[in-house]
Amino acid sequence: MLHSALTFVHFGALLIESATMTQAPSKRAAVEVEREDIITALPRNVVDRILELLPVHDAARTCVLSKKWRDIWVSLPHLVLDNLFCKKLIAKCQFFYSQTNSESVLRETVDEILLQHIGDIVKFVLDISAVHLSSYDVINRWMRYVTRNGVKELTLKMSDNTTYLITYKLPFFVFDCPTLTHLELSNCDFKPPNPFLGFQNVRTLNLEEITFVPTTKFCVINAPLLVGLTLKLCHRTQCLKIVSPQLESLVVRGCHYLVLNCFMNCKKLGVLGIELEKVVDIPKHDEISTLEKLLFNVPLLEQLYLGPYVLELLSANIIPDGLPSKLNCLWHLDLGVDFGKVDHTSYALQLIKSSPNLSKLQIRVKGSDNNAETVMKYLETPTCLDQPLNKLEHVTIGSFECSKTELLFVKLLCARTPSLVRMCIEQGIAIDPKEERNVTIQLIRFPRASTKAELFYFPFEATNAN
Repeated sequence: MLHSALTFVHFGALLIESATMTQAPSKRAAVEVEREDIITALPRNVVDRILELLPVHDAARTCVLSKKWRDIWVSLPHLVLDNLFCKKLIAKCQFFYSQTNSESVLRETVDEILLQHIGDIVKFVLDISAVHLSSYDVINRWMRYVTRNGVKELTLKMSDNTTYLITYKLPFFVFDCPTLTHLELSNCDFKPPNPFLGFQNVRTLNLEEITFVPTTKFCVINAPLLVGLTLKLCHRTQCLKIVSPQLESLVVRGCHYLVLNCFMNCKKLGVLGIELEKVVDIPKHDEISTLEKLLFNVPLLEQLYLGPYVLELLSANIIPDGLPSKLNCLWHLDLGVDFGKVDHTSYALQLIKSSPNLSKLQIRVKGSDNNAETVMKYLETPTCLDQPLNKLEHVTIGSFECSKTELLFVKLLCARTPSLVRMCIEQGIAIDPKEERNVTIQLIRFPRASTKAELFYFPFEATNAN
């Protein structure tokens, strides 16, 4: 609907304007009234949404569409100065000026946009990840302005600034902004003031390549309303403690350390994704780790993503009789598995068996071994998967290396999934064409418990490789 409205505004206005130039004055006046009626009839929320989807340059140009639109864009509650905006502005300036001048043009352009703005800025996006600034004073000025003007959704993406080797330090007035409900940051130093009351109204917090700098032993963030937390490639996360009893989604990727005890009371957690290089994991009991406690301490868990290192940690404490409890609400499971390790393979199957309502399974192969006799023997044991997976409908296996252990795993799944609808296997390495053909034939011949199951095999393509 918005796309249609946007198309109408652009092309309809141009056609009417063309018509008025060729008509008599009286007819031109009638058409002018008609154009005014059509454009002004759009609801304000539709207008705001249209302008939000437009680049800032084009949003400013809409003031020629009608008298009503003349000043609407300057009161737009959503200002999106994204990566495309900055890249275009810098590229245009560099064509005529030097790098130094292009930086000043960026500063003057954003200053002008903010100075002309009227009313609250509900959403503010600034992505200068492609720009290396010599100073961050202007960023602080912009942050102070938007935090004083009712900002609720704030996105700030800085560059790694390899040119000037300086890192942006998030100012205290961002931490103290009471209106914030969504905060997204990248390439910043995160040092809260002392004392810090926390983000009292923030509901989603996305942090990428953030360095945590605690004022005391730990960087404690109290976020009573937080429902979504994403940490990606952050540093010094061992200093981070988050108090968020309402948390529903936790995704951690590429971090070196993480203290997990602070999430033990997140009973509403429905989405959990962890891919770490190392985990600070101090178990209270010898037989089970803190990580496994977290995993089986969230009764509402629906989606689970575990990287290979995390799976290795969990499999080190595997219980011979099975996992501590069932994951009854889990319907989507995504695992990074090394099929050359029996612990990896067995724990993956334990998780699958412990998820009675699993309907979607994604496996990312992180290693395999044709000579892994221990894994082969385990997969050939009748008890390794001794129950049907009645709810499993969709299976995807990525980075498939065509090893015997992987093929046996696929054969096992085909035989135990009576509801299977679709299985996709994406080959991850280049192999001999003859061997590839033999693998395809084996896959086709595997017995299937489901009569409606379709098997899709995607050979390796060098153009799609990383």
